[in-house]
Amino acid sequence: MLERNEQTICAISTPHGVGGIAVIRVSGPRSLEICKNFSNVLKNKKIESHRVYFSDFLDLKSNKVDEVLFTFFEKGKSFTGEETIEISCHGSRFVTQQILDLLIKAGARMADKGEFTYRAFMNGKLDLIQAESVLGLIESQNKAAAKVALRQLDGYVSQEFEKNISDLTWCLAHIEASIDFIEQGIEVVDNNVLTEKLKLILHSLEKLIQSYNSGRLIKDGIRVALIGAPNVGKSSLLNLLVKNEKAIVTPVAGTTRDVIESETIYEGLKFNIIDTAGLRETQDQIEVIGIDRSKKEAEKADVICIVVDATSLVSASGANEIKDTLKQVPERKDVKKILLINKKDAITEAQARELLKVAANAQVNSVLMTSSQVQQSRAEILEEIKKTVGNFDYLEEAVISTARQLEQAEYSFEMISKSLRELENNMGAEFVAMYLKESLVSLQKILGQVYDDQIMDRVFKEFCLGK
Repeated sequence: MLERNEQTICAISTPHGVGGIAVIRVSGPRSLEICKNFSNVLKNKKIESHRVYFSDFLDLKSNKVDEVLFTFFEKGKSFTGEETIEISCHGSRFVTQQILDLLIKAGARMADKGEFTYRAFMNGKLDLIQAESVLGLIESQNKAAAKVALRQLDGYVSQEFEKNISDLTWCLAHIEASIDFIEQGIEVVDNNVLTEKLKLILHSLEKLIQSYNSGRLIKDGIRVALIGAPNVGKSSLLNLLVKNEKAIVTPVAGTTRDVIESETIYEGLKFNIIDTAGLRETQDQIEVIGIDRSKKEAEKADVICIVVDATSLVSASGANEIKDTLKQVPERKDVKKILLINKKDAITEAQARELLKVAANAQVNSVLMTSSQVQQSRAEILEEIKKTVGNFDYLEEAVISTARQLEQAEYSFEMISKSLRELENNMGAEFVAMYLKESLVSLQKILGQVYDDQIMDRVFKEFCLGK
């Protein structure tokens, strides 16, 4: 980091391609010095922080390259915490590359992936959770994901972990003081007080750990697999849910032979909908491959929507047909299952009521009558999926959304649980302190108060240039 602090970096911070404008960010101790080489305005004016300067961008031979805006941020008042200049130029690939080449010739170097955010972290402008939230915000594709990332960037999650670190430090300090005074027979803190304090920390961590599933679903989208026999209307339901003719629909059994995936947004949440090949016995080798892929998709899904044909259930033994379909769905204890009785528009209300009675004993989380021909069914299905998959009240609370945060929080929870068991068994304070130290370090790793190259690589490897 000492070497990096002495270097000035540059990169395009806007998406690559042709656009109205592009923004090139320059950060490091020589940012203003380097940029003055290309602007008579910057050379001849007293430059103030957070001011924008209109100027020609000149090459080293004073030839005009473009008309640009220079925005200056002094050290300590920029995103990275370093002296920074942002150059807004026209979004031509040729122009932006020319400017970058000139900046590099003058002493800057191309930034590594995520290096601006990395420098912001190293200079204390962000903690590690906030650094991860920058990427989460950049990649957010729906309202809920953007909201979670913004709350993390604003420090809501960090504050929860900071409080746990503070409380855990208090507990550890008192235990270690007890060890120091053990020969004098002085009890620094009552075990009951210590136990209650640790239980409160455990409760807070448990809540954060439980938020991960909702955070993951918000960030990546709810993965929904439509599974069922041929011609029950899976492809028609896909088209309804994503509001697009993504899948070919025909009365011919086995039309869908491969997995078709599309996404849709409903009430700010992303849903990844997967249409699959109809489950049936077949000798067609291509269809067999499609069915095998269908079962693999079911194994990866957060929710499996098992689709059955209402008209077929009415004319046959409904209960047996539902059982036969469920038997072909891969067994997974952790997945939610919704039985969709499709084509309700083709049966009477009395028949629909009877089918709901028949389906009441099915081993699923919920049952819904639906139809791809009724627009209202889209909202009903997506609402049922949302309700079945989990609690999204976490949107207003602290939510963790990365596997790294989850792993460290779970390990910290485990260590505190062990320390509580040691206290209950009246074991020595040294053992309790050992587990609490492990727990404390784990929480500090979440915020980046303790880190190593492996942690840094894991956090920043997903970033693109210019971020």
